[in-house]
Amino acid sequence: MQFLKVVVCFGVVLFAASCTQILVTHDYNKDVNFIGFKTYGWHAIERSIEMNDLVINRVKEAVNRELQFRGFSLVPEKPDLFIAIHISTRQKIAVTDWGYATGSSWRRGYGSGFGGVSARNYDEGILMIDMVDAADNELVWRGTATDIVDPDMSPGERTQEINKAVALIMQEFPPAL
Repeated sequence: MQFLKVVVCFGVVLFAASCTQILVTHDYNKDVNFIGFKTYGWHAIERSIEMNDLVINRVKEAVNRELQFRGFSLVPEKPDLFIAIHISTRQKIAVTDWGYATGSSWRRGYGSGFGGVSARNYDEGILMIDMVDAADNELVWRGTATDIVDPDMSPGERTQEINKAVALIMQEFPPAL
């Protein structure tokens, strides 16, 4: 019985750890020569519940830092690229099947011990960064990060999570051609 408790606790820890991983995807136009892009500017951003000024400013600071690290310059007029960000959340349900109950006594086909199914609701946040060619207004690159949103995070923790997500997204920009 003690062994089963250890296994269940270990499973809960693994499940919790797997839920905190930021999932990142990238896509780009393979026909675009990214070497020609040296400057960028910000596309107008529409405010929403998810995209309030606090979040927008954190994302913009992180993107500015990542792009400047890669040698890009922020310019007020006529940039090579426009940067657009999109932020959204959606409710999700995590369902865990703990398997069949086990134990030493079986009565009419039912066992005692651990088992069953549990479910929990959570919010999933999505951050999308688009790079748009300013010359023809065409999307040339997109990076997306998806993670669980913790509503109880402090402003400092939110900034750290946004910085981490933006850094992971920007790892593949510009793409190696």
